[in-house]
Amino acid sequence: MSVIAKGGRIVTEDMEDRWADEIERGELGGIAGPVFPGPVFDVEPVSPVSRTVSLSPDMSAMLDTLAKKRGVSADAIMRHALIREFAAM
Repeated sequence: MSVIAKGGRIVTEDMEDRWADEIERGELGGIAGPVFPGPVFDVEPVSPVSRTVSLSPDMSAMLDTLAKKRGVSADAIMRHALIREFAAM
């Protein structure tokens, strides 16, 4: 069975198996792609732990502006950014 990826590329099971093997061997290669802005999906913590983060006045203002523009809390923006960063590890 094969899958047609975005852009029309056909992805076969053999390709998926080869990629999985490369991942397991740590042979990801390539370079990081572009980051595209998108919706913020907040992940509410079940047992929240408070952390203190220091920001410059400019960064703090940008965070507040972005949160207001997207209609979410500044905390949601921070959690979303951290989740994206952790996913990139």
